[in-house]
Order: sequence, then C-alpha cells, then structure tokens
Amino acid sequence: MLSLMGCNAWATPLAQACPPGRVIMKIRSFLALMIVAALAPVILFSTVPLSRLIQAERDAAVLSMKLAARATSIAVDGQWHQAIGLIRGLSSSNKLESGQIAQFGIKARAMAGNDGAWIELLDDSGQLLVDTTRPPDASLPDTRARERARVDRMLSSAAYAISDLLPGKLPDNYVVKVDFPVFLDNGVRYVLGYGFDVDDLLRALPAPDAEGTTFSVYDRQGRLLASNGKHAAVGSLAPPPVLVAIRLRENGLVTTADGRYAMLTVSTVSGWWVAMSAPRAAIDGTARRTVLYSVSGLLIALLLAGAAALLFSARVTRAIARTGEAARAMVSGPTRLPLYSGITEVDRLDQNVYLGAHLLASASAERERLLSEAQQAREIAEGQNRSKDEFLAMLGHELRNPMAPISTAAHLLKMPNISPEQMRQAGDIISRQVDHMNHLVNDLLDVSRVTRGLITLEKKPVSMRAILAAAVEQTMGAMLKGAHHFDTVCGEDQYWVRGDATRLIQVLTNLLVNAAKYSPPQSSIRVTLARDGERVSIEVSDNGNGIEPELLPRVFELFSQGRRTPDRATGGLGLGLALVRKLVELHGGSVSAYSEGAGQGSRFTIELPAADMRAAGMVDQTAAMGTAVG
Repeated sequence: MLSLMGCNAWATPLAQACPPGRVIMKIRSFLALMIVAALAPVILFSTVPLSRLIQAERDAAVLSMKLAARATSIAVDGQWHQAIGLIRGLSSSNKLESGQIAQFGIKARAMAGNDGAWIELLDDSGQLLVDTTRPPDASLPDTRARERARVDRMLSSAAYAISDLLPGKLPDNYVVKVDFPVFLDNGVRYVLGYGFDVDDLLRALPAPDAEGTTFSVYDRQGRLLASNGKHAAVGSLAPPPVLVAIRLRENGLVTTADGRYAMLTVSTVSGWWVAMSAPRAAIDGTARRTVLYSVSGLLIALLLAGAAALLFSARVTRAIARTGEAARAMVSGPTRLPLYSGITEVDRLDQNVYLGAHLLASASAERERLLSEAQQAREIAEGQNRSKDEFLAMLGHELRNPMAPISTAAHLLKMPNISPEQMRQAGDIISRQVDHMNHLVNDLLDVSRVTRGLITLEKKPVSMRAILAAAVEQTMGAMLKGAHHFDTVCGEDQYWVRGDATRLIQVLTNLLVNAAKYSPPQSSIRVTLARDGERVSIEVSDNGNGIEPELLPRVFELFSQGRRTPDRATGGLGLGLALVRKLVELHGGSVSAYSEGAGQGSRFTIELPAADMRAAGMVDQTAAMGTAVG
C-alpha cells in the first residue's frame, strides 16, 4: 500500500509537506484508528446496561424458583393443617371425655380410614390404649417403658410435635406422624398420635416437567421424605451442599455437585425443608446466551469493519497513486502540493465513520431505553405478584371461613340422640356455606374465562325490560332480606339491544346484589332505563355505604375492594365489578361508577349500543326473545 513516508521521492518543494517529527501512517492505519475510536465508547458504555440486564434476568429466574419452592412448602403445610385439624377435632370427642375408650377407638378407626393412616392413643403413663392398625379386639402390649419419655415430653410441652422420618411397621416402609397432647377437664391426660405413609406427601408436589425441575421434601435431619424425581430413595441424605444448608438452617440458593441449583425454604409448621432443584441452565443459560450474542455481534462488527477498511484503503491508495503519477508528469509545468483532502473517497470515508458512530450511539441509547422499560415491566410484574399474593391470602380466608360452621354441623350430625330440629339446623348451615363457596368458585371461573377470551356471546336482539325483570327476580331475596325499597323507572320503550341475555342478566344481577349488600336495611335502590340516540343506558343507584374516593378510580379492577369490616359481613373477592366491566365491554358498551364518598350512596351507569329494530324480520324474533326472557 502507498504511504506518505515516501516524501523524499518527491521534488524539493514537496518535501515541505513532510516536516520532521510528524507521525506518518498508512491509510489503513488511519481507518483502523477511526473504527476503534468510534466503537470503543459504544463497547464501553454498552457493558454497564448489558451487565444489568444479565443480572436482572438471573434475579428473575431465582425469584421464580423461590416462589415455586415457597408454594410447594405451603402445599405440604396444608396437609399438616388438615392432619392437625383432624386430630384436634378427635381430641374433643365426648367418648374420650367420658372414658369410653372402646367407643373412642371405633371413632378413631372411622376417621383414620383405610388409606394407610393410623391413630393411636396413650395415657400419661405411656400405655397404648388405642391402635387403629390392630383389630378392635386385639390385646395391646405393655408400652409404658418404651413410650414413657415420649408421653412426658409431649405433656410437658403442651404443644403438638411433628416427627422426622420414621421407619414404618412394614419392611421398606417409612412414615411421619404428629403427636398431640390432650388435657381433659377431669384431670386425665392423653397423647394422641396421627401418622401416615410418606408417599402421601407426593400429592403436595408438582408433577415433573420436561426441563428436569424436581421438588424434594427433607426432614430436619436432611433425610429425604418425598420427591417427584425418578431416582429418589426415601430416607437418603440430601446432597452435601443442601445438607449443610439444612443443618445451618439457611434458606436460599445453593449449588450442588451435579451442576444444578437448589432453592431451599423451610416450613413454619413442620420445620421440614422443601428444595426445588433445577439445571443451572435454567438460571444461567439466558445470561450466557446474552453474553455470547453480544460478544459475537461485536466481533462480527469488528471483522466486517476491518474488511471494509482494507477494501476501502486499497481503493483510496489507487486513487492517490494515480494522483502522484499525474503530479510527476507535470515536471515541465508549475509545481504544486498534492491536494490529499480533495480525494472523494477520503471525504466519504470520514462521513461514513461519523454516520457509523452516530448509529452506534443511537443503538446504545435504544438499549438503555429497552433496559428502562424492562425494569419498569419488572416492577409492574412484582406489583401484580403482590396483588396475586394478597388475593390468594384473601381467597384462602374466604374459602376457609365456611369450613368452621360446616365442620361444626358435621360433628353435630354425628352426635347421638340428635333432634330433628338440630339436624335441620345443621343441614341449613351446611347448605348456606356450600352455596357461598359455590358462588365464590363461579365468580373465579367466570373471571378466568373472560380474561382468557373463552366466553362466546350468543348475541341476539333482546329487550332490556325483560333483562331487568329477570335480574330483579334473581335478587329479590337479597332485597327482601334487607327490607330495601326497590323502584324501577322504565318508561314505555322496550330498549332493544343486541347481546347475550344470560350475560346481561348476570351483569344487572351483580350490580343489584352489590347495591343490596352494601346498603343498610331499608335503603332505597332504583334502576332507571333510558335511551339517548343510539345508546341505551341502565342506571343502578342507592343511598347506601357509598365508595371511598381513593377506591372509586379502580373500583372495576380485578381484586379491588374497599376496607373490610371486622366481621367481614360484606366479604367477597373483588371480582363482581371487574366481571361486569368485562362483559359490558364484550357487548361494545361501557360502565362507570359515581359516588360522593362514604355513606353518600353510589350510582353505576351502563351504556350499550341500541339495536336497530327496523331491520327486516327482527321485530318478531325479538318479541319472542323478550317473552322467553321475561
């Protein structure tokens, strides 16, 4: 390649263009320096957002593992809550209070069932009185020497105790159990034990997935209780890193020797440990791929830039050589210095490098913007996750509350000499609580179908007067219960709309039930039907509890609810109004809420497109529809 160091070959006047001390470089070197100068800042400033993105992806994967392990631990705790509730209910049996041990044994066998669980009763000396694994008429061995320490420990602690892994009564069989101290009013003390096969714990574990993720449950000593893995041996010790973390009682992420990560969380009920194990690629794979793609892209960019520089420098060098030949041919004419800056290719090169640097800077700014959006999306996801946790906790309360009266009624039905009146009351209690739970589950299913787009509307011309009549009929019980003054303002029009009659009845029913529920007794509730041009409006107003100003803007959002009263008399899941908005929007309409504040009543207004009843053949069909709905 031609270089400027050949200045001594030029005539004497040309030698003045190469003063001493000036660094002389080839064109390819200049191009290389310009490429490095343009790419270096981009590479430097891209490192920080790239590292943040990689760390954010890894943190998100670790958080997902933590939530999955915690959910599995809660499922295992749920089995123990069920077992503790069963044995606590058994401890209050009147058979035990009256000393009818044989009859108590019959009841214990019925509650233990035939699925591998057993119940045993010991007195304060350690003597076994009931063992559901033995025939009712079988004689029981003297267990006082063997069980005395266990009984003394339970009676002194006065709290239930969940065991670690224990050998079962059959070979190669393992069990776990809970001991429960019983203190009767007459001073008699017992210890109730409830145990079951560890295989039952598998019901709380998720099914294995294709990515190789496994869930394992370990006792306080680090011995395996249950696992959804293929080669898990019950009773075997946890892998050394997991075992160390269990003995140090450290929650969190540990690395195992087989190239996997394990997320550990401890149960607050049993003290057992749940470990979610996943391949490292599940956490580190995305980060490694991001680094690989980024480095590969930079290397490719450098290679392409180098090749372009070589080609371009060769072209410019040829142009300079031609200019030198032309200058040397001007020996007989006036001499002049070469105009190197006047070469078109050199000027274009400068412009292209500038443009390349500008584009790379724009790409860096775009990456920063995307990182900011990703962080915002993560904050939104974390907020949604918190809302989900709050909703699940609330759902747990709503589904658990009916269990107490149902359980009480069920125990009442089992009592001897129960009167017909008591039996009817128990049946009424169970029926009411089951209806409440059924309503909650139906709301959950409806919201799930709407949000996933699984609801198909059967739109037909329907009369809103008929829709209102059907909704009033369904909510009349709530109106009468609150002794509310109910009124409708409809005029003479039929107010035809095109929609799904069942879903529109559901919408109005939800609004009327809300008005009745959140209004004090003898409140005024009014429904007004009107038409304004091409829109039909339905307004449900009351003078009840009203809506707080901070709740009003988000009253139609999922899981949105006002403050709960101590008795939760107006409980719910915050799904009704969200379902109303979704169904109204599916009909091409809108819904709004207004309230002047707490205690000032509320007003809900629905607007739907009016149906054009002038279309041929529509009147007869809609008349029949209105008659059927009414």
